[in-house]
Amino acid sequence: MYADDTKVVREVTTARDCEELQADLDSVEHWSEKWQMKFNSSKCKIMHLGHSSERAEYTMNGNGIEISLEVISEEKDLGVWMDDRLKFSTQIGHAVAKGNQVLGLIKRSFVHRDSEIIKRLFTALVRPHVEYANALCHPRFKKDIEQLERFRRRATKLVTGFSNMLYENRLKSTKLPSLVYRRYRGDMIEVYKYLHGIYSVP
Repeated sequence: MYADDTKVVREVTTARDCEELQADLDSVEHWSEKWQMKFNSSKCKIMHLGHSSERAEYTMNGNGIEISLEVISEEKDLGVWMDDRLKFSTQIGHAVAKGNQVLGLIKRSFVHRDSEIIKRLFTALVRPHVEYANALCHPRFKKDIEQLERFRRRATKLVTGFSNMLYENRLKSTKLPSLVYRRYRGDMIEVYKYLHGIYSVP
């Protein structure tokens, strides 16, 4: 466990729960002082998930001064952008933006772009960005799915002579499955692993 990725989680439904969460924060802070691995209080934040009306103010000690922790609606955690509604639209937006940057770099760097070259470049350099943490942030809103597919359409147009072809024909010619297909395929693989005991879970 890395100190900068420490999380304290508690279900909060009453004022008593708020007090216990504050006590948890105090305990974590005491532990960090004991082991001389202090937290930067200005970087510690609170994210409320759900519709609980109990949204108290929480504090931590920063250089001897009690600091109120900032309440945020979204945060990047281990490479994934999460929001307080667990929609993951922000994550998809960032992934597509990064993927488009790499596509632009490929377009500027390669004059000759046949289907085999684009296929190798796309699978090695581009697709990992848009498929990162797919099992967690599988898009469930139409706008997010369309955003990903627009990105995929742009990628297939990089092949010389493919810009005027139908999208389905471009996929067949590059022998690259759509991102929708790959997401459902990934989901089925995960289900198979759970059902056949490959994952050791209770």
